[in-house]
Amino acid sequence: MRLLGPTRCRLSTSLLAQYSPPNDTASILAGLKDLKAAHVSSSRSQLSQTISDFSNASANDSAALAFYLEAIRVTEFVGQPHEQNAFRDWKKREASNLSASAIRSCLRYTTISLQRSAGATDDQIFPLLLDYAQETNSMLSSVSGQKILDQPITGNVFAKWYNLGDRLGGLKDWEDKPGDVDGIYEKFLLPIMRRNRDERILKYWDQKIANETSAASESAAAFNTDRFNQTRRPSLLWSRAEDMIAISLRNQGITEMYRIIKSFPNHPDAGKWIDELQSLLTAPSSTGTQ
Repeated sequence: MRLLGPTRCRLSTSLLAQYSPPNDTASILAGLKDLKAAHVSSSRSQLSQTISDFSNASANDSAALAFYLEAIRVTEFVGQPHEQNAFRDWKKREASNLSASAIRSCLRYTTISLQRSAGATDDQIFPLLLDYAQETNSMLSSVSGQKILDQPITGNVFAKWYNLGDRLGGLKDWEDKPGDVDGIYEKFLLPIMRRNRDERILKYWDQKIANETSAASESAAAFNTDRFNQTRRPSLLWSRAEDMIAISLRNQGITEMYRIIKSFPNHPDAGKWIDELQSLLTAPSSTGTQ
């Protein structure tokens, strides 16, 4: 058999390129458009199914626990040597450390986060997230130490199982830890409450102050309690007063600010507070304030 030399090969390739028919650009673009539409439709369908799966799993504690165990089995044990035995042994070791309530809370928050990523509006998400934050805040003390609530949703076992890291990581103004209730309020709920002049914002501050006061009173060190009463608590009260003004309770907010400054003249932020209150008093008030 006679082999072609390098020159003959280059010539053949050149001739092949020369006589190749031109690309049908319009046809390729039309095909790509159809493929893109099919991809988008498939992605939406998959996301809808994922949201449904997570929503059903968060319906109650037993469903949440079963979903979590399956997620662990799939992501940690499938394909490993002695898979079934290893998974059974893991469940025996970890059973007493698992909190179905904490797992369910994580699933609820992940579900809401997925709904947000799917395009749910502020008005649609706000009541869901407010309800979640209130319920989670009331149960946090009973599930302290549960890592699943302190772990970002982008890297928890559910995100790994469904490959959701990138989708959940792209949310703007969104807390990524299910157990960080303050972060949930600060990044999403409080800005909307201020914008809507929602007086429920004061309940948030009242509950936060009550929780931190209780925690400080349980401290064994008298120094910590005194520092809270003289530093941290006045700062919280000031933030509450600022939000009173934000929701158009201007007169009440100014009265509260003045009381705080008079009560804590040596506070580290007293100078800043005085400047802020002076600015408020000299600036024209907006209409509709109380």
